[in-house]
Amino acid sequence: MTEPMQFGRQAVKRPPFEISGVRFSSLPLSLAEEKRLAGAGAGADATSDDAAMDALLGVLAELLNARTQGESVGADWLMENLTAGDLEGIVSYLRGEAAAD
Repeated sequence: MTEPMQFGRQAVKRPPFEISGVRFSSLPLSLAEEKRLAGAGAGADATSDDAAMDALLGVLAELLNARTQGESVGADWLMENLTAGDLEGIVSYLRGEAAAD
């Protein structure tokens, strides 16, 4: 008997990743998380690039804290420990689009 095709977040198995010594699971983004990420910076209060970046960092911190295997992180911590390219890379990795380097 063949195994059934599996879908869903738990079907994807990838190794955890680290940012400055803090370890995170690689659980793929849920549809709800994708929706929050897409809406980051699109609100009425995000009238500047700085406000949009703050909103994006806030959502990314929430997503990472849902996957942390240690201490929690915040937007200020992300600002100090990530580059702009890291933001795109982390989101792509959690979407399953790219492998972490």
